[in-house]
Amino acid sequence: MRAFLEGGYSGTTLEQIAREAQVSTATVFKHYRTKADIFGAIMSRVFGNDDPSTWPPVTSGDPVEALTQIGRQYAATLRDARIRALFRVMIAEVPRFPELGQQLYERGKAPYLQRVEEHLRREVAAKRLAIPDVKLATRQFLGMINDVVFWPHMLVVDLPDTDAEATRVIRGAARTLCAAYGAERAR
Repeated sequence: MRAFLEGGYSGTTLEQIAREAQVSTATVFKHYRTKADIFGAIMSRVFGNDDPSTWPPVTSGDPVEALTQIGRQYAATLRDARIRALFRVMIAEVPRFPELGQQLYERGKAPYLQRVEEHLRREVAAKRLAIPDVKLATRQFLGMINDVVFWPHMLVVDLPDTDAEATRVIRGAARTLCAAYGAERAR
């Protein structure tokens, strides 16, 4: 991963990757056909803990608590230094390699969009929330979190990042969404 972080995707060669891994280039080719395959394997490893099938189920019937639980998982991903570094590389490379951006989106953002959307649909079905556009509400919720917990750190590398601040942001996002779409609004 270090070779990609230092040289970017386009500036990294298979020879550099082999040297960093302390193996021959032939060994690299034996396991990966292309540089894109290697990068995909790195993304899989970085996002490995973000497999939705391994996430704990949402246990609370309280919409604020349930969204807070989901938000914590999302924020933990966004606060991971490896993921932030990977995003920095990808932002620079996506114009030349759009397929890499698509992979990052599918592995990084899409699972959370799906999880929040499914949860909000259950909340609407249970009449705890009244959301006319669940896809929009999903993006609003995650956006409130990543706008504070993630994006400032893309520009300011040494910006303080505390658990207390992340928790405050997540709970605020959950409360805001529930206030906007509370079931009493359906009347």
